[in-house]
Amino acid sequence: MKSVSVAMATYNGALYLRGQLESIASQLRLPAELIVTDDGSTDDTLLILAEFSRTAPFPVRVHENAQRLGYRANFMRAASLCGSDIIAFCDQDDVWSTDKLQRCAGALESTGALMVCHNATVTDSDLNPIDTLARDALPRPYNPPLSIDPMRHSLGFTLVFDRRLLQFSALWDRSIDLNDEYNREGHDQWFFFLANVFGALVYVDATLAQYRRHASTATLTSWAGASQASQAIHFLFECLPRWENHALAFERRAAILDEIAKWPSSPHEGAARTGAEKYRALARLYRERVELYNGATIVRRFRQFMRIFASGGYRTGDVWAKGRKSALKDLLAGVLRLSHIMPSATRTRLRGY
Repeated sequence: MKSVSVAMATYNGALYLRGQLESIASQLRLPAELIVTDDGSTDDTLLILAEFSRTAPFPVRVHENAQRLGYRANFMRAASLCGSDIIAFCDQDDVWSTDKLQRCAGALESTGALMVCHNATVTDSDLNPIDTLARDALPRPYNPPLSIDPMRHSLGFTLVFDRRLLQFSALWDRSIDLNDEYNREGHDQWFFFLANVFGALVYVDATLAQYRRHASTATLTSWAGASQASQAIHFLFECLPRWENHALAFERRAAILDEIAKWPSSPHEGAARTGAEKYRALARLYRERVELYNGATIVRRFRQFMRIFASGGYRTGDVWAKGRKSALKDLLAGVLRLSHIMPSATRTRLRGY
């Protein structure tokens, strides 16, 4: 049986931390260690961790960061300090089901996959159920390499992965977050990306954690009060900066995979080269769509649309293309600029494509 490390990143988490720690200590398959990296907490987080470490049924190793790292680098550091064969990310305010590690680590061992993700119950701050993460389920229980939409990733606390993914961590600094060009990829984006290129991902369709959502951090955006014209302008141009960000992030992923492919005697050369080619093609597709929307005339926009269509950019049944809904969006909102006459429900459905 392989050993399991739990990698927890903390920052001023005293309010809910005890519940999370107790749920780790109650696991049917206990971890070999709990690694905590604290990012400069000023509340009782460190005191709670010290108290827990005295009675925990496994070693608890707390590392205080010399300076604030932010959650991305803090989780990356926690993972880097783990010594086990299997690593499970852990937030500071959730509650795990007692069989979470048993089921997820067992799935890794039995399938040879690089990563396991699971469902969870979404709760309010008092752990009252609100929803589940079922809508974020992976396509299949067992997903071969490069078979998952490259835009997707699972939330960090649902990830349990093989430590072999840590060998690529030195390249993390070169990454760009898919939704924020000014930051590196989140730990969940990064490890999910690597697992999807170099191995299989397994999905466990069971709610193995309570995912606590804080009401004070919930944000809602509504365009209900905007004029029809402003809605059309928003629909037409809201995607362009995001698509530019996606293209840049995908180009960085391709460059990272190119670097891995060059490693001497690397067993990952073939997978890295294949992944790099796919990410470069996807980056081109996003840039071509931006060019379409920026076209000065309808003729120019239509020609660009047809170039994307002819190259297979709108093919269906392939996670590395955009499909029919994106084609419809680009034709109506991009080429014809008819988003102002589209029903609001249609605009909402197409916004993410």
